[in-house]
Amino acid sequence: MMYIPTLSTFQKTAVRGIYTFGILMSLSACSTLPPIKATKALYSTDFDTSQTQLSQLVTPLKQSHAGLTGYHLLFDPLEAIAARLNLINKAQKTLDLQYYIWDNDKIGALALYEIIQAADRGVKVRLLIDDNNAKEMEGIFLALSQHANIEVKLYNPYKFRNLRALDILLDLKRVNRRMHNKSFVVDQSIALIGGRNMSNQYYYTSDNYQFSDLDVVLVGEAVNDISHSFDDYWNDSYAYPVQQIVNPRQHLLRYDSLKKQLTTHYEKVSVQNYLDLANHSHAFNQWLYHELDLDWVKAKVVHDNPSKIHNQAKPQDYLETQLASYLEQPKENLDIVSAYFVPEKAGVELLSSMVQQGVKVRVLTNSFKANDVWLVHAFYQKYRTDLLKNGVQLYEFLPTLSDKALKAYTKNVSRDTKISLKTLSRSSLHAKMMAVDQQVFIGSFNLDPRSAKLNAEIGVLLYSKPLAQDIHQALSKDINSYSYKLTLTPDQKITWITDTPVGQINYTKEPSMQWWQQGGLKMISLLPIEGLM
Repeated sequence: MMYIPTLSTFQKTAVRGIYTFGILMSLSACSTLPPIKATKALYSTDFDTSQTQLSQLVTPLKQSHAGLTGYHLLFDPLEAIAARLNLINKAQKTLDLQYYIWDNDKIGALALYEIIQAADRGVKVRLLIDDNNAKEMEGIFLALSQHANIEVKLYNPYKFRNLRALDILLDLKRVNRRMHNKSFVVDQSIALIGGRNMSNQYYYTSDNYQFSDLDVVLVGEAVNDISHSFDDYWNDSYAYPVQQIVNPRQHLLRYDSLKKQLTTHYEKVSVQNYLDLANHSHAFNQWLYHELDLDWVKAKVVHDNPSKIHNQAKPQDYLETQLASYLEQPKENLDIVSAYFVPEKAGVELLSSMVQQGVKVRVLTNSFKANDVWLVHAFYQKYRTDLLKNGVQLYEFLPTLSDKALKAYTKNVSRDTKISLKTLSRSSLHAKMMAVDQQVFIGSFNLDPRSAKLNAEIGVLLYSKPLAQDIHQALSKDINSYSYKLTLTPDQKITWITDTPVGQINYTKEPSMQWWQQGGLKMISLLPIEGLM
């Protein structure tokens, strides 16, 4: 199998730059959506999963915790991939998988191998992928769809498959809105949502850098809501069967060849070593069948309706509106972890007012060097001084993690997967989480205008004071080991403080930023494009 690398920092920035250029040129015209043939609607409830192994495992738990949701957090990347692969392996009836990115790399291939094994067992697989990053995978998706039990749909597709810039220029208002959701539902019994896509850098296998991220395994009441959200997108008019928009004459790969390549990849020694690390580090099967220790709480799934992508959403259709209505007013602590953080003026005023009311407000986001989309940093940095002046605590994720911040088995990962320790320490924050006194939000939603107004997102709000307190205490204990702390000098200049083995270091200029980069970001921040960030 030919492995295609994921979008580089430059490429991601270029994509946003093209969107920006399209707006400035004002060339958006009529829709370029390709024609679609009518397909029969398909819903999770069309399949009886009541007799599956997972259903029988969780049903007694659901009955003893009526109306509640059981959860288990996945901080560790090896545990996160072990959960996904093992749950696919346990599926007996249905797999509903929804992702923004699914790459043609080691992790993507591993998951596809397990999906094919499931489909061969008779599992009905529905794979829904946003088309923004699907170009290099469309031939593989087409080959997968040749299996009788696998359906693949591409969401909000580009019409001009080989010249996507034309869609951006001619139909910017549509293609600028993307399905950023990540959801994973097995036999309608166990769901998994969070920030991780299916790509190397989320699971300790990237040769460039690793994303620091978070998922949550869910059982109970929330699973039905996640399934219903998946159905809404699967049956939406923007969800196209891959066969209807990808030209088979441009792709020679067929299902039998794909399966053979995936099997060869799976049997590699380095891949088996990685799987051993993932499975043994947390013994997922042992946890699932013998130690299913879930915390059961009231929970609320919040998600954007597909009408948001159609630019036809009502206020109640927005995740942002739903989240605001369910979140309690913080009285003690508000901890925000957001890979991309652009609070805008209204956000600065809101957070500042909370501080004035005695709330400890703390924000962790990416530093300039750690940010994989530097264009976003241009608009975030505009608000730092005002936030700090008003008592908001700001922390910026380090681009290279210290030995203290890395897990003890990192050397084993490096040795057995042939990835350098230097690469494993190079990191970027990708998690999206918020803890408010007695509630914790986890999902795909960043605190920026793009997540709020343009992209579709999903998340879960867990009503748990112990969890919120644990997160607050963990941040308080460890945050200095993986981030800069920002402070203001008497003359209102920012200082970046970091702890090192040789002591504390203070930076009076933004770390790892050249003068020309600083000037460029300031110029970009003056452009009327903040709503795209």
